[in-house]
Amino acid sequence: MNNAGLRSKILRLRSIVNTNLYYLRITLSRPVIALLLTTILSSCSGGQNFSQFPGFAQHFANYPPSDSPPTTAEVAILQQYKPRIFASEGQMQPVDFYKDYIAHGTLHVDGKKHYEKPTAALLNQYRDDPNALFEYKGDYNQPGTSVIYARIDYEQITHQNKKYDFTFLTYNLVFPVSGILQGLGTLQSFGLAIVGNLSDWHQLDHYVNVSVVLLDSNPVAMTLQQHNYQTTYMLDPRSPEIAVDIAMRSNELYPHSSNKEQHPAVSFLSADNIEFLISNKNKPMMAGYDITHGAKEINYELMYLPQTDAFYQFKGSLGKNRLLPGRSGPPGADYATLPELMPRHIRLITGLRTDSADTEIALFNKLFDKKNFAIRPLGVNAYKDRFFSALNKLQQ
Repeated sequence: MNNAGLRSKILRLRSIVNTNLYYLRITLSRPVIALLLTTILSSCSGGQNFSQFPGFAQHFANYPPSDSPPTTAEVAILQQYKPRIFASEGQMQPVDFYKDYIAHGTLHVDGKKHYEKPTAALLNQYRDDPNALFEYKGDYNQPGTSVIYARIDYEQITHQNKKYDFTFLTYNLVFPVSGILQGLGTLQSFGLAIVGNLSDWHQLDHYVNVSVVLLDSNPVAMTLQQHNYQTTYMLDPRSPEIAVDIAMRSNELYPHSSNKEQHPAVSFLSADNIEFLISNKNKPMMAGYDITHGAKEINYELMYLPQTDAFYQFKGSLGKNRLLPGRSGPPGADYATLPELMPRHIRLITGLRTDSADTEIALFNKLFDKKNFAIRPLGVNAYKDRFFSALNKLQQ
């Protein structure tokens, strides 16, 4: 899509947003409006046509996806470090993207062609069409096949004239729907429930992933996708614990605990909510908690796809279009963050945080260009210094 077309779509989206805001103002009380609108505008992005955001084409030119599945040797590595995954009793578990999700819906192309129960081959046929739309019509409460999609990537980082070759083992979980975080306040939950299903806020949640990071064949960190940001946890190379829990309703991942836990969570990371995220202090009005209870370990199989598969690279919408912002289906799993943050080593180093709110706010303000909704490349350097300092301490 050219820039004119992108601007046109943005203007149409703004028109839809403004129409909905006006409707909500005249039908809801003022306190509910304030809570509801803030959450809607900052909720997990459905990402419709996010694949056309400027910068993605250049990223994939710099980091071309592989058109082959992992080799036998790579599969052995992915199997060796596959994470243990836990959920609470009765909680929704990950499903097979093609068998349990795509096969239970309709693919719409150009508003004219409609394909019921599309196959993987058909979805890939329309992989590069940003206007293609898949609508899930199945029952998300039905159990599916526990499958997790595994891939391997290699990236090099240079720091202080030394080159580091990292291997990223990424495991994507798939859920038919994504819900609002479980630990949201009563008033906020009430406001959102008026306009949507809290358990089915948008169709398809396939951004959920854990990326295990190897250096010199040793696991040194894992990065978890949580809402619209990533969090990095350093691992002890001598006894790494690669285990995560699935949050209730939102599906986000957190380090494993057999106890019921509350995790401070926000929709988008900002200088105003970092302190709450890292210390549970100064909670913003429109923030809450992801709740996990890693009581039951999930048995699952790994599945391997080429990185060019529609699962990763679909440019249209893989879920139903819904009127309110943040409720439409996302594109492929590769479109998980802003283009400048897409390199896995950038997500790794910027996702590591300390318990100092002042430090994190200062770093974030240097990194994020709020005016242009973009990442400043020079802002990554301070994160890089901090990451390698932590890495060196682990290896001493």
